[in-house]
Amino acid sequence: MARYEIHSFFCPECGKKAMDLPRQKGHQHKDFHRKKLYCPWCHKTINCIEVKNLDQELEFKENFEKGVYEDEKKNSLDTVRLSC
Repeated sequence: MARYEIHSFFCPECGKKAMDLPRQKGHQHKDFHRKKLYCPWCHKTINCIEVKNLDQELEFKENFEKGVYEDEKKNSLDTVRLSC
């Protein structure tokens, strides 16, 4: 039995997948956990949203289309850009 699962992280700015990461099955975060990652599509570091399965991916995409993450993306701007 595999001890790891692959979870995807989606950018709340553009809605695209930023990256996949292996996660230990015994060390799971809450649903829609945030992790500061670099989005290759937006070219900035932002709090990406962890998606564990297809159902959560569909829920993320629905929420993105509804604008649920609008306030969140304003508060998670790339701190490197702000310091320049």
